[in-house]
Amino acid sequence: MAWPFASKSRLASELLVKSASPSARFAFKLFRQLAAEQEARNVFFSPASVMLCLALLQEGAGGLTRESMAAVLEVAGLEPEALQLAMVELKSVLKIKAPNLQLEGANSLWCNREWVPRFEYISNAKENYDADVVLADFRDVETVARINSWVSEKTRGKIGDILGSLDPQASMVAINAIYFKDLWSMPFERPLTREQTFHTSDGRKTKVSLMSQWGSYPYYEESKFQAVRLGYKASRLAMYIFLPEQRSSIREFQQNLNSATWDKWTQRLETTKGNIRLPRFKLTYRPILNRALEKLGMGIAFDRQRAQFDGIHSPPPPTWIAQIVHRAFVEVNEEGTEAAAVTGAMMALSALRPSKPPRTFEMIVDRPFFFAICDDQNNTILFMGSVEDPCA
Repeated sequence: MAWPFASKSRLASELLVKSASPSARFAFKLFRQLAAEQEARNVFFSPASVMLCLALLQEGAGGLTRESMAAVLEVAGLEPEALQLAMVELKSVLKIKAPNLQLEGANSLWCNREWVPRFEYISNAKENYDADVVLADFRDVETVARINSWVSEKTRGKIGDILGSLDPQASMVAINAIYFKDLWSMPFERPLTREQTFHTSDGRKTKVSLMSQWGSYPYYEESKFQAVRLGYKASRLAMYIFLPEQRSSIREFQQNLNSATWDKWTQRLETTKGNIRLPRFKLTYRPILNRALEKLGMGIAFDRQRAQFDGIHSPPPPTWIAQIVHRAFVEVNEEGTEAAAVTGAMMALSALRPSKPPRTFEMIVDRPFFFAICDDQNNTILFMGSVEDPCA
């Protein structure tokens, strides 16, 4: 049913303006592509991690390859100063300090000692991305173990591996890792958690532990959804939860979800008293991003005949992106949230307006929902996803 105090959505008649944040535009563009590919399945990833890994590779791209990557990353046409500022803002989120907060980002380049990248590229990676640069023997099976050990260390053991094997003729592996852990500003009380039924998009019913809390929250609703902001101890960080109305669906909600609607909806949140019931859940997600990024317009970077990464290696032989792998983990419970993500790219050579809020609200998250963990100060999305089944 429609919420008793909900306003009617004006999206059809409003002129939607792009978000000012390139990272937010990229985040929702990639999310929509992944969600379309993973229908009726959980989706969870770190757009910040993917963007930083791709930006590191774009530094060595040229010609149409660089242009296509810039377009996908939503930085095409930016003046050098504006581009630098966008990347500085994205990287600055990973340097936030606060009591109890654990937030770390790390980059690394694992270079095949037989194909050492240009000195300028390595120097830039160290200076602008704080990247660890390692020369390694890609024929040695221990190299895979070393790379996976680095990933595990940077994600506090939540993601144990990024590679299963390594082509001895690969030129380089570029990796970004992000780890986040913080407490809710107002923790849920465990005695209030109750087992209830969660209704999935495909009609299944599953038992989940719904946490419960009463308080005052930034809240907004329309005829098609409810939205709430749950803050962390680090006040500029928060989880936003969007719950489609029962007669609607997560698919319908995603059709209207982009960076512009995100900005509009989050700006309409107003402090309101109410009850929020949220599943305790833990998710892992392991996509290969090649197809999604190709559909977004970056196909040339994966084409061994057309890709141009002369800033990394001088041809011949040619260099291209063989595979982009992403690993993500999140756990949400009464105390707070822990999340981690890793993005790895394997470079190959030829050998490879606000409405009035309701007086009170009740938001029972017992069906598929969307959520995002964000830095409000920079409008940067660290993690985002849609939950079809909290128990999957």
